[in-house]
Amino acid sequence: MKLSDALVKALISLNVRYVFGVSGANIEHLHDAIYRLGKGKLQSVMAKSEDGAAFMADSHARVHRTLGVCCATSGGGMMNLIAGIAESYAESVPVLALVGQPPLALEGRGAFQDSSGIGCTVDAIKLWGAVAKYVGKISKPDDLWYHLTEAVKVAISGRPGPVVLMFPRDIFEQEVEPCPENWADDLRNFICPTPVTLDMIRPLFEEICQAKNPVLLMGHGVRRCSDPQAVVNFALSVGLPVVTTLSGRGEFPNDDPLYLGMLGVAGHPSVHAYLKDQADLLIVVGSDLNIMTRQPLGCALVDKRIAVVNVDVGEITRIISPALVIEADPGMVFKALLELLKQKPFKVKPLQGYVPQIFNPVLASPIPLEDRKPRADSPPLLQSEAIAILQDFLPESGHLLYDAGNCAAASLHMTRVPLGSSSTIALGMGGMGYAIAGAIGAQLGSPLGTRTVVFAGDGAFLMTGFEIHTAVDLGLPILFVVFNNNMHGMCVTRQQLFFESRLECVRYAPVNIALSVRGFGTTDRLWVGSAGTVDELRYQLDDYSNHPDLPGVLELCLLHEEVPPFTPFVPEYAPTIPIGKGKLKGISHTKLQSNFQENLLFSVPSDH
Repeated sequence: MKLSDALVKALISLNVRYVFGVSGANIEHLHDAIYRLGKGKLQSVMAKSEDGAAFMADSHARVHRTLGVCCATSGGGMMNLIAGIAESYAESVPVLALVGQPPLALEGRGAFQDSSGIGCTVDAIKLWGAVAKYVGKISKPDDLWYHLTEAVKVAISGRPGPVVLMFPRDIFEQEVEPCPENWADDLRNFICPTPVTLDMIRPLFEEICQAKNPVLLMGHGVRRCSDPQAVVNFALSVGLPVVTTLSGRGEFPNDDPLYLGMLGVAGHPSVHAYLKDQADLLIVVGSDLNIMTRQPLGCALVDKRIAVVNVDVGEITRIISPALVIEADPGMVFKALLELLKQKPFKVKPLQGYVPQIFNPVLASPIPLEDRKPRADSPPLLQSEAIAILQDFLPESGHLLYDAGNCAAASLHMTRVPLGSSSTIALGMGGMGYAIAGAIGAQLGSPLGTRTVVFAGDGAFLMTGFEIHTAVDLGLPILFVVFNNNMHGMCVTRQQLFFESRLECVRYAPVNIALSVRGFGTTDRLWVGSAGTVDELRYQLDDYSNHPDLPGVLELCLLHEEVPPFTPFVPEYAPTIPIGKGKLKGISHTKLQSNFQENLLFSVPSDH
């Protein structure tokens, strides 16, 4: 059969359901094969740009614990995939990128978009080698099964990650052997985690038994392990307090009394204080303790006894020297811990007096915006007010995606993840715009009735906002909440703090996002709302509730900035407020306004 057909049948046998991409001359054979052979089992998802396609594949892999697949043609199409694949590499997400190339006979002979590395051409193999676990080029038909098998094995085994296969255009039409018998089953058997023995796990079990104040730290690697529920069940069984990383915040029930909150640069001050002052054992599972996670703890980690459980401990052991290291699949480890618990039941000493806290929202120094006026007689909407109101609108058993910048930090900090929902943020190389595209990948493949909510800024919208049209095209019930302040807020914050408020390359002319996206679809296909006051926001959310099956865009027009709850910007002694059951209670606009002058953190020169 033709190679393109064999490739599609192989993807179907792996239970791949979506190929995210943009078509073009050197990848169109793949899309033709999907058209002819997909038959409801494999679907092309046409993104608006290749970076969006890579973000979709990455998010789909994270949320649905599967292999994400994206594709692109040569030249600019290939280059546009880089940011998304680099994100997958940095965050250990299994993604397969299928990249079309010019015909073999034209390599080094003036081919359009040649990336053979011959002469003055891009060397695609070296390029991809910097951001992928495996790179293969199908130069002859017999190469297909070897490279495809190796690529899938590498992507989903050990520490997962992205892999790239390149296909010269003419190779798609050449004849290959059919998919080997039991090929997919053999691959699945290959990735079965190596079993662990009780003797391997016993030292960790004893450490937890003997600790006075142990804490379990769950990172997003838990989501990818063989049995995430085993990790949760062990914590619940022994009463082990839990904190999560920014990217792992949906891995433990946020309303459970054992959940202390979130650790990291947008984390909770109560968590940071507890880990510094009271915890004597930190069990780090599925996290590398990168700087976004460990920054608020400073040098406190040096004095802590730390046990690490991860499928690959190479990254974390370059950062700290743990007392105990178990390099194994966390699901297998915690299943073994549960077995040991049956033999020797115990309970961790109950928490005493712990009160979850967040930073008290504080207005930042004003930035003159002469061309933006209040929308009504009511006080202008504040970011913290919007987040507090949105909390009750977040879906159970749905998906939450957080983009980048001040709005993402505040939304992470001030919300809880409803029961059964996933929480995703790109903290590798994805940057602004990931969540808008990633929401497509998260929503696709979810059960009927599932909803997705995105928290993003206007800067992210200007980068990947046209992917909202992809949600309209597919009829996906995603609500894109866009915080619009006509600036890159976190960049402004840094320039206020570190550059004496010389604001450069961080602001732009006002953008009417609601009006912009109205052209993406008619009212029966896309809901659009805009709010600049508390009453307007409540009205718009009530209205959107009447259209639960539609994609929606909710623009939040913000005239006043708040200091982001981002620990590099906030003093350790900054005021905090308690939260109940992980839920932010209403923040009073009047209270914030009355404290406006005394709570200004930044000073702005008169020329701004």
